[in-house]
Amino acid sequence: MTESWLAKTSYAHRGLHGSKTGFVENSLSAFKEAAEKGIGIELDVLLSRDNIAMVFHDTELSRLTAHEGKTIDYTAEELSKITLSNSTDVIPSLQHVLSQIGAKTRILIEIKGDQGQFNEIAEAVWSAIRFYPDDIAIMSFYPEIIKYFKAYYPGVPRGLVATTVSDGELPKEYLNPEKQLRLIKSLDVDFIAYDIRILPNKVTRYCQNHNIPVLTWTVRTDEDRLKAKNNTDNIIFEL
Repeated sequence: MTESWLAKTSYAHRGLHGSKTGFVENSLSAFKEAAEKGIGIELDVLLSRDNIAMVFHDTELSRLTAHEGKTIDYTAEELSKITLSNSTDVIPSLQHVLSQIGAKTRILIEIKGDQGQFNEIAEAVWSAIRFYPDDIAIMSFYPEIIKYFKAYYPGVPRGLVATTVSDGELPKEYLNPEKQLRLIKSLDVDFIAYDIRILPNKVTRYCQNHNIPVLTWTVRTDEDRLKAKNNTDNIIFEL
């Protein structure tokens, strides 16, 4: 398997959250819990109305807060005052998370492209991570975002997130393995993060044959762990 810092630490999917820890996904508490245990973290980033990178998974607020509407409709200051459900944590900015966690563990930042503002969110993420250059990588389903980092910030490790299973939001072309292979080559990615349900496949085999680290998500069961052990370099997991 490939030697890389990406392959040396497993990553807690949205931090160590859920019933076993009592923390909410993508919360500062969930990230601190992982960092204290020496575990890397994976987190999601969306834009606020004023183009600040905020750590939150959904484009809508209702699943994880008592508020309605889209994250893009709120400023960063407004979002930072919204409490996450069943928690005292609030929605954090990426800058705040990094100020608390950045030097303590390795971080994978999944940049969400669902809002369609690819350049803006890439710049917002760069503004947050530029002072934390070590052991931070960005990744996305959206090649536009990876392409932007390749063009303007090539020193930041970048990865393609991939699946063949539709969630109803991703463009269908991104689910095509042939398209994924072309993107891996043209974007010169440093790693891929592939859906555990689709392993192994021609894309992951290509990457392994070309010394490109293969991560997988989301590992939840012993069966998943065995599949990941046999087919990938590292895991993004939940307890």
